[in-house]
Amino acid sequence: KKFFTTLAPRAKSEPCWPKFFPWSHPRLSLKAITYAVFMVKHRMRPTFLFATSLSISSRLSPRLRFQSSLGAKIHRNGENGLIILTPDDSSKHSATVILCHGLGDTAVGWLDPAQYLSKQLPHVKFVLPTAPTQPVTLNMGFAMPSWYDIVGLDSRSNEICNGLDESMNTILSLVENEVHPEENGLSPLGPQNSIDYRRIVLAGFSQGGALALYTGMTQTRKNKGLGLAGILVLSGYLPRSKQFAIAPGSESTPILHCHGKEDLVVPVEAASMSRARVSALFEKMGGKKESYEVKLYSGLDHSVSMEELNDVVAFLKRVIPQESVEPKVNGDPTMMTVKELKQAIEQAGLEKQARGMMEKSELVNLLITYLNRKGLE
Repeated sequence: KKFFTTLAPRAKSEPCWPKFFPWSHPRLSLKAITYAVFMVKHRMRPTFLFATSLSISSRLSPRLRFQSSLGAKIHRNGENGLIILTPDDSSKHSATVILCHGLGDTAVGWLDPAQYLSKQLPHVKFVLPTAPTQPVTLNMGFAMPSWYDIVGLDSRSNEICNGLDESMNTILSLVENEVHPEENGLSPLGPQNSIDYRRIVLAGFSQGGALALYTGMTQTRKNKGLGLAGILVLSGYLPRSKQFAIAPGSESTPILHCHGKEDLVVPVEAASMSRARVSALFEKMGGKKESYEVKLYSGLDHSVSMEELNDVVAFLKRVIPQESVEPKVNGDPTMMTVKELKQAIEQAGLEKQARGMMEKSELVNLLITYLNRKGLE
């Protein structure tokens, strides 16, 4: 109790040990107790295990946590932990943000911030994947959600990152599902708008930010860079810095790196080092070093503040502004099956008008009336 109260408190009146590590919890292992004793004996502060495994929602303003995203639908996949927030009106969906959590967290930990962002950006779909659970060397082999293994905190250890390639493939599959939803079928959400690469943003916190940065800058499509709308790094860093190379076509990708000045887990120097490495390659390839923007926050530790989230909103509005989407209805409604009619009605954003309609003829007439009004026949 003394260890968790003195070394990792969130507030004087709210020690974190009863909430996150109750001694009576049946899953508390001997390894966890050994780790705690080791840290106390050597007067060390916990690093990644206790600092980044906390749900990010516990670090945000209480007002934010109780605000629901009225304009978004939440879809959950119990098998892989994937959470997707889609605009209530699917016809407005014109951009996508793929947001990766930090070490030890899950997609659930970022649901509150994603709901807040979704409320400010009603045209954006937010995709929140969950990392596979695997042992992490730095944390004495504890198994936890992790995008890749972390061996140490020094620069040499940062070049290893076993599992990073597999996680990049996972993120790329989510990107491709947005660009070619009819081919991939990774999410049973019904008809979806096809989103161009230039309308997709990769984002992440801590280890998730490192994954987003490395994936967005190095990966390719048809022998050229992804050319995404932007990359958002929150309290993150550049992994495999020595091996890092920007794929041609991605040298102009806007990057926003937000970092707390009091971060003891990923020191604020990581932001300047990441910017220096990426910006140098930007200039070498004909891009602008100003494309990598860093924002620092006084008094902020390894967490997220409302000021930072509002900066994120401003960045997203700049790189993926809201734009009108013309619904695509292919074929003659009178020749469509009931399933095809329902898909076309959802694509046109007519779900509310179709509620209560039981006959096929009613659906056909609704769609024909819509097409006549829009002049899309």
